[in-house]
Amino acid sequence: MEVIKKYGGYIGVLLLGLLIGYFFFGEKGHADHANGTTVEKGAVYTCAMHPEVRKGDMGTCPLCGMDLTKGATETKVSSNRFQMSEDALALANVETTTIGLGSFDENTLQLSGKITTNERTDAVQTSIFDGRIEALNINYVGQYIKKGKKLGTIYAPDMYLAQDKLLTSASYRETHEKLFASSRNTLGLWKLTDAQIDEVLKTGKPILNFPIFADVSGTVTEVLASEGNFYEQGDALFRVSNLYTVWAVFDAYESQLPMLRNGQEITITSKAFQGEAYTAKVDFIEPVLNTEKRTVSVRATMVNKSGALKPGMFVEGRVAVAMEEQVLTVPKSAVLWTGKRSLVYVKPDSTKPSFEMVEVDLGNVLGDSYIVINGLSSGDEVVTNGTFTIDAAAQLSGKKSMMSQKGADTDIEGSTVPLPLKGVGATTFETVFQRYVQVKEALVASKPSEASLAAKELLAELSAIDTGQLPKEIVAYMGQLKKWTVSLSESNQLAEQRKAFKPLSEQLIHLATSMTDLDKPLYVQFCPMADGNKGATWISLEEKIRNPYFGDAMLQCGTLKKTLE
Repeated sequence: MEVIKKYGGYIGVLLLGLLIGYFFFGEKGHADHANGTTVEKGAVYTCAMHPEVRKGDMGTCPLCGMDLTKGATETKVSSNRFQMSEDALALANVETTTIGLGSFDENTLQLSGKITTNERTDAVQTSIFDGRIEALNINYVGQYIKKGKKLGTIYAPDMYLAQDKLLTSASYRETHEKLFASSRNTLGLWKLTDAQIDEVLKTGKPILNFPIFADVSGTVTEVLASEGNFYEQGDALFRVSNLYTVWAVFDAYESQLPMLRNGQEITITSKAFQGEAYTAKVDFIEPVLNTEKRTVSVRATMVNKSGALKPGMFVEGRVAVAMEEQVLTVPKSAVLWTGKRSLVYVKPDSTKPSFEMVEVDLGNVLGDSYIVINGLSSGDEVVTNGTFTIDAAAQLSGKKSMMSQKGADTDIEGSTVPLPLKGVGATTFETVFQRYVQVKEALVASKPSEASLAAKELLAELSAIDTGQLPKEIVAYMGQLKKWTVSLSESNQLAEQRKAFKPLSEQLIHLATSMTDLDKPLYVQFCPMADGNKGATWISLEEKIRNPYFGDAMLQCGTLKKTLE
C-alpha cells in the first residue's frame, strides 16, 4: 500500500501538469486556427507590393492595407542580401539569366561618334591687306560660295596709297620704267587683276573700295567678319568646307583598340537616317590617347553627295570583330549605371528569391552584351528584367544599391540608406519636384540662364521646408540636394549645369522612390549616352522622352526605366 500511495502521488502530479499545459497552451493553439488560418512557426509574412514589410504573423500591410502572404522562412543571409516574395517578383516581371563563357567568332563592336567636316577640304578666307569691311555678302553659316565669286568690299588705306604711287610713277614712266613696273607688281601681289590696274591708269582715279573674291569653293561653316570692322592682313574672315565628303569620328576606349585596325568596314547609323545605314572604311586611328576621356579618335571618310550627313550629327558605328578566345559576357539589360559604377543584381541561390548587388568591371560592347572583366563568374544567375524594381527593393531594405555603395549600416552621405518617410507626405516635396522639372525643361531647351534661375527657385523651396518636422536622416539627406542645386544655380555654363544635374536627379529619384502617396506618377527616364556614355537618369512628369543632357542634339535619346506612383 505504501508503494501504491508513493507512485500514485507521482502520477497525480503528472496529470495535473498536463491539465495545466492544455489549459494555457492548447487554447492558444486553437486561437491560431481561428477563422481557418494557421500561423506557422518560423514563417515570414510579407506584402507583395512592399517587400520591405516582414512580419512573423498574418495581418495587413501598414503601407497599403493588402493582406500579407507567407514568404520564405526567415534565414540569416549576407548583410547585403535581401529577399522578395514570389508575388512581388511576378508583379515586377523579374527574369534572370545564367551567364557563361562563349566564343565570338563574328560579333560587332559598337562605337559612338559624330559627323565632322573633312579637315582636308577646310579652308579659311583671310584678309589680304589691312582695311575696313564696307560690305559683306557672306553673313550666315551654310551659304555656298564658288571660287572667284565677289564676297564684299573693303577699304584699305595702304592700297589707296599704292595706287596713288602707281599713277605718280606713270607720269614719268619713260624715264623710270623700273619704278613704274615695281608699283604695278605691288598691286598684282595684292591680287588686283590686270584689268583693274589698267582701269586705274586709264581713269587716273584710285579704287576706293576693293572687292573681296573667294579663294575656294565650299559651304560656309563659320562667319568671323562683320561689316564696319577693321581687320589686319591675314585675319580670318570666314571658314568654308567642301561637304561633298565628311568625316565620321568615333571615340574608342583603350580596351577596344586591339579590335580596331585601318581598312575595317564600319556600318554607320543615326536616328536622322530613318533606318538607312551607310558603310565606310576606317582610314585613321589617332595615335595619341586623350588622357581625360581615355579614348582615341577613330575616323572614316564618307561621301556626302546628297548632303544628308550634317556636321555635328550624332551617329553610331558597328565594326565586325573576330574573337577566337572565349569571353564572359552579361546582357546589357542586366546592367545599371550610376556615375562611374556599373552594377548587376545576382541571385546567389537559384532555389530562393534572394538577391544581392554586385559591382562589375565591363569591357567592350559585343552585340547586346558587355564583356565582363571582373565581378562575375561563369554560372552566375543575374537579373535581366525588372532590375530597377529589384534595386528599389534593395534601397528600401537598406542594402547596397545603385544609390548606396556601403549598405544599411552606413551614415547618410547622399543617399546611402533608405529614407524614413513614414508620416512625411509627398505634398511636403510637391513644389520641390515642380521646380526640379523647370530646371529639367530649361536644360532640354539648352538655356543655361533659365536653368540657373530655376535652380535658384528650387533652392529656395528646399530651404523653405520646415526641417524641424522631418526625421534627422531626411535633414542630412537634404543637405546633399542643396549642394548640387547650388552648383547648378551658380553656373552659366550648360555643360557644367548638366554635370550637376545628374547627381541632383539621382538624389531626387531616391527620395521619390521612398514615397508612397504621390498625387501624380513620376517617370524615371535614362539615357545611356549621357555623361560620356556612362549614362544618366532624370525625372519627368510625362512619359515622352525629352533629354535634358543633350537637348535638341539628341532630344529623344532615352528610355523609360520605371514609373513611381
